[in-house]
Amino acid sequence: MLPADYTGEPDEQPVVAPEGEIPEEEQPEDEDQDPQEEENPEQEGTKQEESPRVTWTQAKRTFSSQIGKRSPNVRWVAKTYTKASGGYKHAAMTSGSSKRVARSIINFFSGTPESIRQRLEQIGIVFEGRSTQDIFNDIFSHLSTGASSREDAVADKALSQTFSEFFESELMTEEGLDVFKPELLEFLVSHFVANSIYYKLLNEVSFGELTGNKSNEDIARIEEDLKTFIDGLVSGRVPEHLHEGITPNEVNKLVDNLYEDCYKVMEGIAE
Repeated sequence: MLPADYTGEPDEQPVVAPEGEIPEEEQPEDEDQDPQEEENPEQEGTKQEESPRVTWTQAKRTFSSQIGKRSPNVRWVAKTYTKASGGYKHAAMTSGSSKRVARSIINFFSGTPESIRQRLEQIGIVFEGRSTQDIFNDIFSHLSTGASSREDAVADKALSQTFSEFFESELMTEEGLDVFKPELLEFLVSHFVANSIYYKLLNEVSFGELTGNKSNEDIARIEEDLKTFIDGLVSGRVPEHLHEGITPNEVNKLVDNLYEDCYKVMEGIAE
């Protein structure tokens, strides 16, 4: 069975700021900075330094200020979250567990249907006399991280959601190798990357903000809009990176570049 939803806390928890909209990124240069923003040795020097600093308090306020609006500005939420993470490079770099699962998905589902089945049989997946859903439940178990850390749990929740979306999609078949088509690989990669970015964002900016006068309906609206936005963003980037005939040596770089690309779009997007 797939794991229950993760409800863990993010690594950094500043004091929750009062609710209400704030001017975008208006903070003095001596504003206390979250440690995550200071620990990234790989940020692009000039470009990152010229961007106004955004704290986790600002990112949380931005999210909170959009709850209850008829059309939440989820672009602003995504932008401030990425900047509070230390920029797109750091946001991608700290997604290690999700990137490992994404690499495994590509390694499992690349190639011809026959080669995919052979590869899965080598790790103990039994095909004979079993439904597609039973087979994929076993595949899920092999892809799952086991949730030993917060980031692992985010990856596992994203994987669970991805498989649920696959079971409800037109790609789902009852039996045979028809399911192992090129469209399946793109579907799983796109949905998993999008779900991992979505759950990581939601976990980090929403903690401590969903209180008081925030109704379940308002919360559901902003979550749905955020997911729709991230799904569309990622699905537009995956074809630029994923291609037929990818070799095992290319997978690591492909996944690193894909996550970095998605977060770069989030950071630079117009509000």
